[in-house]
Amino acid sequence: MRAIAFNEFGGPEVLEIMELLEPVPQGGEVVVRVVAASVNPTDVMMRAGQQTALMTYLKPPYICGMEFAGYVHSIGDASSALDVGQPVMGVVNPRRPQGGGHAQLVCVPAASLARLDKSVDLSAAAAVPMNGLTAKMALDFLDLPSKASLLVTGGAGVVGGYVIQLAKHAGLTVVADAKESDVDWLRRLGVDEIAPRGAEMEAFARARFPAGVDGLVDAALLTDRAAALVRTGGAAVSLRKSHPITDPRLRHSYLSVSDQVTNTKALLFLANLFRQGVLTPQIAMRLPMSEVAEAHRLVAKGGLHGRIVLMMDR
Repeated sequence: MRAIAFNEFGGPEVLEIMELLEPVPQGGEVVVRVVAASVNPTDVMMRAGQQTALMTYLKPPYICGMEFAGYVHSIGDASSALDVGQPVMGVVNPRRPQGGGHAQLVCVPAASLARLDKSVDLSAAAAVPMNGLTAKMALDFLDLPSKASLLVTGGAGVVGGYVIQLAKHAGLTVVADAKESDVDWLRRLGVDEIAPRGAEMEAFARARFPAGVDGLVDAALLTDRAAALVRTGGAAVSLRKSHPITDPRLRHSYLSVSDQVTNTKALLFLANLFRQGVLTPQIAMRLPMSEVAEAHRLVAKGGLHGRIVLMMDR
């Protein structure tokens, strides 16, 4: 099989298309023929060597990719609820000996997969699992009742967008910051109040919610500056360990999606909302796997509206 891999850390130029052995599933495992896999910032960090502390026991070649979609290729357990040829989406921690989802065949626990309808757009489904799980984890931690107020920083981003869609589905009142060019997009997502980005956001939020909002998902990594806009006794979530929220007035947490890669119930929940159109993935562009270096350059540069999806069958 072909896989996008690298033998040493560095710039996008270290990525290669390599011929590797096909994986063989063991009990409880499934091999998926990957049609599409997204490129996330964590893939750029892994390739650049910013995650070496998590990879000390691994040997090259390394394979990035945390989320993918495709068809069940083979099953290691005859009692599996999945069938060969079944469309699925899945999530995987690429910092493991078998690597991640940027390969034409990937072997994962069956618990890391969710069934999809046969008519589904697999290139869109590939952008759901990782970021969708992150958004769901955030809202589960906040545990806000219907009509409670939620501030989402960085709402125009992929994770922020999923948080907004899930929050509106749960009946929350959503406030998000945005630059002018993102306002229409956030309106389409259902945001109730849009604050200007930068220092004006704080004045806007305090004017609309004098006692503070009930919860915060800090996708823009503003940390305690954004947490100050949450009411005393409220809750806040940071999406990166390097940017923690420490405000002692709040119940707060840092969340890692790597803890949820076998949460089948959550994956099925997301797949169902994707099928219903509640979750609408943002796809910036679709590229053949041969253009992975360009995909990494664009993700590292930032400013994309949505994920780049690699088409692994091209």
